[in-house]
Amino acid sequence: MTSWIVAVLACVALAILLLYNWRARKQLSAMLAILENRLGLLSNLTPPFSETATDVTQQVSERIVDRYRRLLSAELVLCFVNVDGVMRLAAKSDIGYAAFLRIGDAHSREGITGWAVAHAQAALVGPQPAPLTDEGDVVDLGAKSREFPIAGPLVGSRDRVWALALPLVRHRGYGLTPSVAGVVYLERKKDDPFSVEDLRLALTMSRLAGDALLRAQFSDKVRRESDVDPLTQLLTATAFRRRLREELEHRKYAADGSRRDVALFFIDTDNFKTWNDTFGHFAGDALLKRLALIFSEVAASGGFAGRNGGDEFCIALFDRSKDDAIAVAEALCSTVERLDDVVTSEGNAHATIPVTISVGVAHFPVDVAVTANAPADALLEAADARMYEAKRAGRNRVAYARTRALPTKLRHPGEGPIPRR
Repeated sequence: MTSWIVAVLACVALAILLLYNWRARKQLSAMLAILENRLGLLSNLTPPFSETATDVTQQVSERIVDRYRRLLSAELVLCFVNVDGVMRLAAKSDIGYAAFLRIGDAHSREGITGWAVAHAQAALVGPQPAPLTDEGDVVDLGAKSREFPIAGPLVGSRDRVWALALPLVRHRGYGLTPSVAGVVYLERKKDDPFSVEDLRLALTMSRLAGDALLRAQFSDKVRRESDVDPLTQLLTATAFRRRLREELEHRKYAADGSRRDVALFFIDTDNFKTWNDTFGHFAGDALLKRLALIFSEVAASGGFAGRNGGDEFCIALFDRSKDDAIAVAEALCSTVERLDDVVTSEGNAHATIPVTISVGVAHFPVDVAVTANAPADALLEAADARMYEAKRAGRNRVAYARTRALPTKLRHPGEGPIPRR
């Protein structure tokens, strides 16, 4: 009898042990799945730089918001990015009561986010004292309300929500204050406080997010510098051609009935070599910068301008008929002819050599058909040919085709400036 009871008890104990092991394995498996999901999300903060992107910083900011929202179950997530010393909203999660916050808005430097940026340290505030990590990486501003009376949540009240602000920093070395590339703001309801594990995960994410954001900002800076001519601040020849191709492809297949018109000016500065040889390169650069300012003002009405190389420029204008474009080009010639504020290298003598331009005008789809192969290259070729007609006719004028005829053989100029004939 005794041996039978012992056997039963042993079986029960074994069953309990097996059940416990099964539950432990199940919990471990679930925990591993959560960790694997978190690692997958964390490792994909930065989009591949091989992708064509207009703004990598914007993409990274949106991913940062998405990861924080999914991993920490926050009601609201905002990502501010340092733009020339000003924190601006770069991305936000979709939530009703924060709809008044607009992308690009400057941060007011108030509240918990302003404190986190100023001190380069994570901060937390809520309706009661919060559990914090032993490392002291997070400051509970709610427990120090007398010291930081305005460092409350960005949107709600500290009596109704939990708010966490995490600066995205770059450490510059021992003894130096870290530079802040951005700040992430998270908000939860009052009955859903941040746990110690949540804070540790948030801090880990902030280090990864800060690194991703800094690399994205560097990538955008390199791209902008490669697209902008350093002297005139207009688009480079390569960037201008790329944008022109994109615009024509978009308008070529426009199905919404919108206007397809794109007018192109190919501009050459008359007698620039004489100006340069007479007054020197400093005065020549001053003239090019002054002309570039005028061209950019013309393009600001709807289009873009670029420097083709040397003293040649291009302007693309959107949604202008050919007649309208010709009128703009003629007005531009008159504006440049009246130019009298370009000075010589001595800094006080006005120009003694007349400043004029020759402009060739071509129009899509009047001069270059919608069905044309490589329409951007064809448009550049047509405007370039008209510009040389203006120079042969005596300079300081606008030339354009009076019929729809196109050259029988089109040259594809590639990415570099069109060479002089």
